[in-house]
Amino acid sequence: MSRIDRAGAASLLAAPVVATAGILTDTTISDDAAKQVAAFANHRGAMIGGAALQTIAVVLLAAGLVWLAATLAPRARSLAIGGGILGLVGSLVILFEDGVRAGVPSVVAALDPSRATSVVDRIQSSAVVSTIEPISVLQAIGIALLAVAAVKAGMPRWAVVLFGAGGFVNTVGFATASKSVVLAGFALLLVGLAPVVTRLDGAAPSFDGGHLDPQTVR
Repeated sequence: MSRIDRAGAASLLAAPVVATAGILTDTTISDDAAKQVAAFANHRGAMIGGAALQTIAVVLLAAGLVWLAATLAPRARSLAIGGGILGLVGSLVILFEDGVRAGVPSVVAALDPSRATSVVDRIQSSAVVSTIEPISVLQAIGIALLAVAAVKAGMPRWAVVLFGAGGFVNTVGFATASKSVVLAGFALLLVGLAPVVTRLDGAAPSFDGGHLDPQTVR
């Protein structure tokens, strides 16, 4: 594998690990303004650290999905490119949401709990945030398309199913503010990705235009 291939594969595998650390560090993943204000007021360090880890994980996942799309493109061009684009767009939306939440600690530090809750609620329910937030599901859809592309490239079906399901489980977990569901989603991503990346490594694909040999990946 080239350096870019190794970096892409490492990013893809590191993303669920870093995200898991972030979720475990956070005291809450709820979007409820009152819960967020209380969490930042009582566990400021843990919440900031958890948020930072989750943001890093999103960046790693976005980079890894782009690499995976480029690597699978020679065998399933439309699915790979579509999945890569949707996965990247969904990841950028999630980064935007993380950026909005990054202002919560400053609001909590500057205002009393009641006023801070009101300000955070107004920010999170604003027209821009409310309009963009649903678009984050594109990340899960992109992962699903890449999973189908991986099947066409000869990757193990059981691993690809876990990988594809992981994105949707994560979406459900964050939507319901369930840590256990989110952690299950990241576990599915990691378990599913490991054999896929190993097979790609064994087939020696190249980001620079190498082609997957279906006989070597099966």
